[in-house]
Amino acid sequence: MREVFDLLFRIQQRTGINLLIIGGWALQAHGYARNTVDVDCMTSTANDAAVGQELERVGFECFHEQSAFRRFRHRINPFLVLDVMRVNESTFEKIWPAAQPFQMAGLELKVPSLPHLIALKLHAAKNEHRSLKDIGDIRELLTINPHALKPTELQALCDRFGTPALAQHLKEWL
Repeated sequence: MREVFDLLFRIQQRTGINLLIIGGWALQAHGYARNTVDVDCMTSTANDAAVGQELERVGFECFHEQSAFRRFRHRINPFLVLDVMRVNESTFEKIWPAAQPFQMAGLELKVPSLPHLIALKLHAAKNEHRSLKDIGDIRELLTINPHALKPTELQALCDRFGTPALAQHLKEWL
């Protein structure tokens, strides 16, 4: 994974494009380590094409695309997988200023703040095939960071980005 983190760091340095590490690797920045086999990052839709071009320039190819993200793998080493989530400019501009620096493989990258990471996890958990994993991640984050969010803040995140059923899974923190 060092190669992927190094690549993301170099893309930011070379292009000035802001990227956030999200997903399983971002959990580590907030104290929770979970096994993951890929790297997830976030950029704005305005920068998505440039990020894709940078990845293709160094041997990555897009093998799956949906409206909110693209999956890339390296042509020579197919075990190097990078998911690029794209959000609108307004959303990215809300998340970026609160992002936290985090050392990954000796490089300083940024991850979303805990509230923003939880919001992303709640949004993802609305997809049934992901809900148990993402709710589990949120529960671990809240256990490890017991005073990071007030119950009213967590409830507001659940109301805005989750569902009543997802909030029910987090009732002990509400």
